[in-house]
Amino acid sequence: MSEILQKADAALPGAATTYINLPQKPEEVYTVGKKQPQETAEYGYSQVYLDQYTGKVLQLQNGLKPTRAEAVMNSFSPLHYGTFWGLPTRILYVFVELSPLILSITGFVMWWYRYKGKNRQQQTVRIIERLGKS
Repeated sequence: MSEILQKADAALPGAATTYINLPQKPEEVYTVGKKQPQETAEYGYSQVYLDQYTGKVLQLQNGLKPTRAEAVMNSFSPLHYGTFWGLPTRILYVFVELSPLILSITGFVMWWYRYKGKNRQQQTVRIIERLGKS
């Protein structure tokens, strides 16, 4: 494990190690997550992929220079949790999350009054019919 960490540190010097994913199958690799000082994400987006048998660096993902695909994938987490504009988006997300409940309640109330209204109209028609027969 110390060799893996040394090689990951050599691949991205100055970056702090935030996590290590150990291989679970023979064909998998070590994934060492790193956070560079300029990265704003809590755990960083930099990753070093190392072969589990030789310790050779297979792939290096620099969080400061992501490809377009990596940038899109990295933006999903802030969008999902509403952290991209801070507190205002979290407040907005609360209202968005409550909207199905509010719409369900207002829909039920509208249906209830519509149902009551039909019964009153039918009762009025019956009363008028009775008055007309007598």
